[in-house]
Amino acid sequence: MASFYEYSDAQPKYSTDEIGQLCEGVSFTFTGKIAINCERFSINFMYKNETRDVALHINPRLPQNYIVRNTKVHDVWGREEVSSALPFLLRRGDRFAIQVFITDVCYMISINGHHFTEYSHRVPYSGVKHLEVKGDVEDVEMQRTIVQSYPQRLKESAARVIEEHLSAEMDEVDANAEEIISIPREWCLISAPAKISDNSSKTCQVSADQGLTLPYYGGITPKSLKEGRCLKIEGRVRLLPHSFYINLQQGQNIWPHPVIAFHLNPRFSQTSSGAIGKAVVCRNAWYDGSWAQEERSELDTNLRPGRTFCLAIVCSKDSFEVYVNHKFITEFKFHVKPDIVDTVYIQGDVKLWNVSLEPNPMIKGKNVRIYHNPIYTEEY
Repeated sequence: MASFYEYSDAQPKYSTDEIGQLCEGVSFTFTGKIAINCERFSINFMYKNETRDVALHINPRLPQNYIVRNTKVHDVWGREEVSSALPFLLRRGDRFAIQVFITDVCYMISINGHHFTEYSHRVPYSGVKHLEVKGDVEDVEMQRTIVQSYPQRLKESAARVIEEHLSAEMDEVDANAEEIISIPREWCLISAPAKISDNSSKTCQVSADQGLTLPYYGGITPKSLKEGRCLKIEGRVRLLPHSFYINLQQGQNIWPHPVIAFHLNPRFSQTSSGAIGKAVVCRNAWYDGSWAQEERSELDTNLRPGRTFCLAIVCSKDSFEVYVNHKFITEFKFHVKPDIVDTVYIQGDVKLWNVSLEPNPMIKGKNVRIYHNPIYTEEY
């Protein structure tokens, strides 16, 4: 294992002792270019003691497509951390931006503007006096700042504007109106799409669209999420899903922790036969500095590996109601008012096609909406 921490070129590509006083809120952003033949590089937060201890070692390994985090004390490396929900975002020949943000409990690390992981302090960060970058990178620079929020948003990690289809809000619809899932058929298929003739260039262009990248941040107009409206999320479940989650929250920050009006987290289970079984659906909210009491149920969510879905989170009078392909799944009573929501954050084992804010219209001649909880509706 030690060989992965050593370099044939021992000379750092960047090195500095001018790091100032460290405290919560200090941020270091490293930028540079990844060499076209890059195998690995590392960013080290180091002590200046006799053994040159490393408080934080960030080590992207491009052939393996993962990023190692570790600590070295008295010449002994600790246990590697490699897991992350964020896809590997570093490519040979591209530029990179890696932000390391210090809090009192951990380092927070972002890659190209996307939060990547947290790394708990194994040794006090107050002892860090030296920073260095080694390995197959060029043109390395570092910027130290004191920030009020994390992560630093870049062009590629800025929130998308969620489409708001509210012009027909007062319209009534027929009782037999059906859900329209607008995902292009070619995009839904797991196998490669069939060849499309040249005179169908528009269709061909749609089928090649890879959808929305994860993690997904989408912005809606403040105070626009209210009774009679719903967020519609269209996509496809990955073939071997573990879980995904949707946060309806206030703001795009990871730190300070945002108020989350609704956290929806389906966790897929495996049966003894190996088939994907039901999902444990967790619901929660974060406010006043902590999570509320988690609610969880094992449900048949109608979410199937490799299958498309249309998931609607509906604002009723006093709760968020969840529907998948028009089937009521579960609800979560409001802990905070839904009108604080201005950001939708989605991460996990799904591919996304579209996110939109839409009305939940009334059905003609009946005192119910298209999406309605059958438990509370006498008409159905």
